[in-house]
This record gives sequence, structure tokens and C-alpha cells, in this order.
Amino acid sequence: MSATGSENSGFWWRLFSWLAASSSGQAPRQLDGRAVGGVVSLASVAFVGIYWYFAGFGYFSPESFVTLYLAFTLALIFLFYGGSRGTPKNRPSVFDSVLAVAAIAVTAEYTIRYELRFIERFSEPDGLDLAAGVVMIVLVLEAARRVIGAFLPTLSLLLVIYALAGPMLPGALAYPGIEWADMVGYLYSPEGIYGSITRVFASFVFLFIILGTMLEQSGGQKLLIDLPLTLIGWVQGGAAKVAVVASALFGMISGAAAANVVSTGTLTIPLMKRSGFKPHVAAAFEASASTVGITMPPLMGAAIFIMADITGIPYFEIVKASVAPALIFVVGLLFMAHAYARKYDIKGIDRSELGNSWEILRHHWAFVTPIAAVVGLLVAGYSPDWAVFIAIPSVIAASLVSPRTRLPIRRWIEILELAVKRSLTVGGIAGCLGVIVGLVVKTGIAAQLSHLVIDYSMGYLLVAVLLTAGATFFLGMGVSSVTADYILLSVLIAPALTGLGAPLMAAHLLLIWYTQTSNLTPPVCTVAFAAAAIADAHPWKTGFLAFRFGLFVYLLPLGFLYTGLLDYQNTPVFIQSIVTTTIAAFAFSGVVIGYMFGQLSVLQRLLLTVSALTLFDPRLVTDLLGAGLLVLVAAYQLFLRRKTAYSTSL
Repeated sequence: MSATGSENSGFWWRLFSWLAASSSGQAPRQLDGRAVGGVVSLASVAFVGIYWYFAGFGYFSPESFVTLYLAFTLALIFLFYGGSRGTPKNRPSVFDSVLAVAAIAVTAEYTIRYELRFIERFSEPDGLDLAAGVVMIVLVLEAARRVIGAFLPTLSLLLVIYALAGPMLPGALAYPGIEWADMVGYLYSPEGIYGSITRVFASFVFLFIILGTMLEQSGGQKLLIDLPLTLIGWVQGGAAKVAVVASALFGMISGAAAANVVSTGTLTIPLMKRSGFKPHVAAAFEASASTVGITMPPLMGAAIFIMADITGIPYFEIVKASVAPALIFVVGLLFMAHAYARKYDIKGIDRSELGNSWEILRHHWAFVTPIAAVVGLLVAGYSPDWAVFIAIPSVIAASLVSPRTRLPIRRWIEILELAVKRSLTVGGIAGCLGVIVGLVVKTGIAAQLSHLVIDYSMGYLLVAVLLTAGATFFLGMGVSSVTADYILLSVLIAPALTGLGAPLMAAHLLLIWYTQTSNLTPPVCTVAFAAAAIADAHPWKTGFLAFRFGLFVYLLPLGFLYTGLLDYQNTPVFIQSIVTTTIAAFAFSGVVIGYMFGQLSVLQRLLLTVSALTLFDPRLVTDLLGAGLLVLVAAYQLFLRRKTAYSTSL
């Protein structure tokens, strides 16, 4: 290899290594001191209790609602997460404790002096406000670095530099700039750190994470994972199909791919390996299936609540529109699992390894109640916060139905502590995202980028979508949080898509679906790497294969723009769109796996690719063309199979 080639490969390897390192935060501590552990347990229970009360009975004031959430979240992050790998693993350092106290003090200052600043002084910050603002900016960036890595905080600092250095920049980058006091005051206000992102996290996201963890840990997980195992585990490729169905069902209560892969993968990945799937294939199937969590109603992920706030579309309207695409994605993964099992002749799980479905239902049926409560209350027109207010105690009630699922109080405290710890990985980026979004809006970058996308797309929506897909792919390399990716793209890209004619809901749902690839995109692909660790598989082979299995995530959202897949109120068009998109999923599974009724040649896979793409065009002629190509390939495959069978029988 030439010296230049070696240098280039070295550069890309260093870049990938930096992206991977900058997209992973510190591992949370296991606090073992009785005093510290007791304080954290008490704080966790209080955190949940206070915000559960707020959901049902309302809060004292808007500013205290947001500041209290930040105080709890930041303080607990500094107690749970160390600043570096050299910090103590079982207790917070003195510096961590100082940061936790500082977070409480700064949020208290903001709350106490809120009226003085925003009513009496008309938002004009004084010296104390500016000092507290600088401290708060440092705290939210450090908290984000600890839970998610350096990428987002680095982006925030670059935006700060850009905001201050605007007049000194050349050409199109130049703009009037902001005085540092104005910038700090702006960020230390409801326009920045204390803005809508943090409010939505505090309003809905936090309690839905609590609800999902309570359901998972108290017995709902067994219902959603073990029941599919007993029902379909025996069919060909049953272990992979169980992984897909169980991940989809678990996604209903988790809304998080990482939690999904850890919870379901510990059962399904060993089953797949025993059935004959190679370790990296088993891990890739589980990782791909786990990405369903953020799109599977009713809970979905944190990004959905942000979308509802940004667009003004009611949460339940988004949920209803998301049902069909989520189910089609699951069906597409099932097609792939079946094709792979047929291709490599992988059998189902022996019935002797499967449990008794009636026994599972007898002891765990009550855990359907919390999910039904959420859906029922949303259908009846109640708000998401009221739905989760009712659903949380219903989990405790469901656990009391069977002696096998009754838990002592100490165990419930541990569950709440785990739930709060999980919420920190989401809540820890709220303030940092407030800084980023605030500066993007304040400096006008969002409008500039939107105009650039429109210009480069030459006015064609499909070209803009392809540019968006590329942007999410590269953004996913650096930011492993679907929520963070979506918030950035909703500010930077969504206006361009809607400006080119995309419906508001379709544009934002497309962004949410595309940001799922951050879970599967090498070199970060945290979900794929987690699955690889469970499978004891090569992480890079797992990551690239999981990305391949998940390619339908890029194709399916085209149906949001060009078909009636989201138009559930127009029944004939909606049904037609479901049928054609499902057929497209079947064709695309053949493209990815290379098998339908036999091995597919390169030409056959190209024909199936054209078939899948044309089925996303709503016109009858393209639907007939797509279906015709699929039938042509399938007929030829069946002909070859019968010919081979006849020759063998002679």
C-alpha cells in the first residue's frame, strides 16, 4: 500500500475511533455506601413521587416545574456518573459532590429570582444572573458529556464560539454576532436551557421511562417475551422470529432500543445461537428488532413527545398514525428472519424447551392492564400525563394479582432507583440540547441550512429526503441518541422538507425513523455493540449486518410522503398503502437476504429492488409494475425449485 493510502486509512481510522469514543459516556457507578446509597434511593423515590403528583394534580409554577427537574437530574448525574475513568467506581468524589450541590444552588437561584428578573426587570440579567448562567451552562455540558460523550458538548462549544465570533467570520458565515452577556442571559432563560425541550422531558418523558421500567421489572417483561416464545418458537427460524416479536412487544413499554436489546437479547440471542444462527447474525437480528421500540405505540420514545411539542400535533394523533408503519417494519423483519432460516435451513426451537403459554397468562395477564389504561385514556381524549398518572399505580396493582409477581417494598425502591438512573441518560442531554437549539435559532443557522437544503435539492422533495438520509447517517456516527438526533434535525432539516411540500407529520416522523439508524450505524452503533457483547460476537461484523437488516428503516418512511400510509382517516387509500408497502417489505427482504424461494441472483435482486421502490409510488401503474416484477421473480424461483426437485427425484 502507498504511503498516501496508509495515511488516508489512518486518518479515517482515527476519525472513526474519535467518533466512537466521543459518543459514549461514562458507565454509571454502583454506589455501595449506606449513607450515599440511602440518599440516592431517597432522592430517586422523591423524584418519581413529586413528578407523579405533578402529572395528576398540577405543579406549583412553570419555572419550579422545570428547575426542580433539572436540579434532580443534574445532581443525580454527578453522583452516579464519574468525570473520568479514574474516578471512584462505588462513590462520588468530592468534586462530583460539589457539582451536585452547585446544580441545586443554581436552579434554586433561578427559581427564587425568576419574578425579579423576568417581570420586574423585563428579562434583563444582572451580575448574579450572569454568574449563575455561566455555571449552569458549564454544568449542563458536563452532565451531557458524562452520560452521552463529548460530541454534543463539543458541538455546543463550537456554537458558542460561532455566536460570539460572528462579526469576524468571512463571507456567508459572517453575521452581526451576540454580546457574551446577551448570549448567557438568553441561554439561562426559558428560551434556552429552561426551554421547551427540558419542559417536555419533565412533563412526559420522565414518567413514561418510569412506567416502562416498572412494567419490565415487575413481571410485564415475562408476559411480553416468554409468551411469543411459547407461541411461535417452534416454527422454522422461530428463535429469530421470537426476537422480532418480543422486541416489538417490549418496545411498547420501553420506547428505547438500548433497554430493549438488553432485556430481550439476553433470552433470544442464546436461543438463536442454539438454533443454528451464527453469533453475529443472532446479535444483528436482535439489534435490528430492538430499534422498533421508538416507533412502536403506545409509549414510543422521548422524541415523540418532543415532536408533539414542536409540531403542535396531539401525541395520540402521532400514535395512531405510527401503528401501521411500526407493524409493517416488524413484518418486514419477520420476512427477513424467515428467508434467512430457509436459506440456511435453520429449524425451530424444540418444543421441549418452550414453556406453557397458559401458565404464563395465568400469572402475568394483569400486566396488560397498565398498557390498556394508557391506550384507553388516550383514546378517551385524556392527556398523556394523566394517562401515565393512572398507569403507574396500576402496575403495582397488577403485580399483586399473582403470588409469583408480588414484590416487597425494598424491591420497588430498587426498581424506582433503576428507572431514575435510566432516565438520566435522556434527561442529561436536555440542558445541552437547550444550548444547541437556542444558539441555532438565535444565530440564524437553522434558516441558512434550510435554504441550503432547498437549493441543493433543486426543489425536488425526493432529493431533499436523500440529503436528509445522508445527514442522519453521518450524524448517527457522532450522536448515539435518537432523541438528540431528532431535535437537531427538527430544527435544521424539517423546515426544508415542509417547505418543499412534505406534510408536517410526515416530515417529522420521517426524521424520527431515520434517526433510528444511529443505533445501528458504525462506528458507534451502541445497540448493535450491546447485542454483540451478549452474543460474544465480533462487534463490527454485527454492526454492519445489523445496519443491513435495518435498511428498510430508510425505505419505509418514503411511504409517509408518497403513499397514504399515515392517512388512517381515508380508509381505501390507507388499506391500499398498507398492502403495497407490505408487499414492498417482502420484496426488500429478498434483496437483503438474497433468498426468496431459492438463492437470488444479482439480476433478481435488482429486479426486487425496483419492485420495492415502485410500490412506494401511489399510482396504479407503478403498483402493478412493482407487483408484476415480484411475481416474475417469484415464479422463476418456484420454477427452478420444482425443476431441481424433479431432477433429484429421477
